[in-house]
Amino acid sequence: MKRQLSKIFKPPVRAVIIIDVIAIPLTVIALAFLSPMNPISLFAYLLSTYALIISVIGFKSVIRRIRELMTGDEIKAIVGFRKLMHKNKLTALYLESKDFRAVVSLYFGLAFNLLFATFKVTSGIHDGSAWLISIGIYYFVFAAARFMLAQDHRRQKSTDKNSKLYEYRTYRRCGIMMMLLNLTIGGMSVQMIWRNEVTSYSRTAVIISAAYTFFCFISSITKVISFRRSDNAILLATKDLTMSGAVMSMFSLQNSMLHTFGGADDNKFRLIMNTVTGGSVLVIVLVIASFMIISGTKKLKKYGDLK
Repeated sequence: MKRQLSKIFKPPVRAVIIIDVIAIPLTVIALAFLSPMNPISLFAYLLSTYALIISVIGFKSVIRRIRELMTGDEIKAIVGFRKLMHKNKLTALYLESKDFRAVVSLYFGLAFNLLFATFKVTSGIHDGSAWLISIGIYYFVFAAARFMLAQDHRRQKSTDKNSKLYEYRTYRRCGIMMMLLNLTIGGMSVQMIWRNEVTSYSRTAVIISAAYTFFCFISSITKVISFRRSDNAILLATKDLTMSGAVMSMFSLQNSMLHTFGGADDNKFRLIMNTVTGGSVLVIVLVIASFMIISGTKKLKKYGDLK
C-alpha cells in the first residue's frame, strides 16, 4: 500500500512537469469559458489539485531537474539559446552574475507590480469597491519597496564604504515599511471580513489575479533558493518582500474566487475561509517584518550604527 501511494504521489519528475504543464492552461480555460459543473471543469480542478500536491512533494527534485535541463546539454534548443545569450554583453552577464540576475528580477517584478496595482485600482473604481482600491494601493507601496531595494542595491555597488551598514539600514527600513503596510491592509481586511462585503468580480479579473499569484509564488520560490546562502542583506530583503507579497496575493485571490464562484448561501463559509486565511497571512507577514526589523537593528548595533 505504501509503495502504491508513493507511486501516486511521487511520480517521476518528468511526469510532474508534464502534469503541471497540462493542468495550468486547462484550469485557466475552465475558469474563463466553462461553467463550474462542466465535466471538463471538474476534471481541470481535480488535475490542478493533484498537480499542486505532487509539485509540493517533489519540489526539490523538480527544481533540481529543471536546473539540470537549463544548464546541461540535453536540450539542444536551450544549449543554442545560451550560446546566443553569451554573444551579448548584458545577456552574458545575466547568465554569469547572480547579483545582476537579482537586479533584473527586481525591476521585472517592479513593472509587474505596477501593472497589477493599476489593474486593481481601476477595477475598484469601476466596481465601487474600497477593498479592491486598498489592495491596489497595497501593491503600489509594494512596488515602491521593490524600487527602493533596486536603487539601494545599485548605489551599494557604486561604493565599498560602510557596505554592511548600508545593507542593514536598507534591510531594516524594508521591514518597517512591510510592518506599516501590513497593519494598514490588516485593518481593511478586518472590515471586509466582518462586514462580509461582497464585490462582483469578472472571470477575467480572477484569471489575472490567479496569474499574478502564480508569478509571485514562482518568484518567491526562486529567490528563496537563489539567496538562501547570500550574505547580502539587500538580496535577503528582496526574498522576504517577495514572500510577503506572495502570501498576500493568495489571500486576495481566495477572496475574489469565493465571491465569483461561491453561491448566495455561502456567506458563512466565505467568512470562515477569509478569517482563517486572512489571519494567517497577516501573522506571517508580521513575523517576517518583525524579524527583519529586529535582525537589522541587532546588526546595526554590532556595526555601531543605529541611524
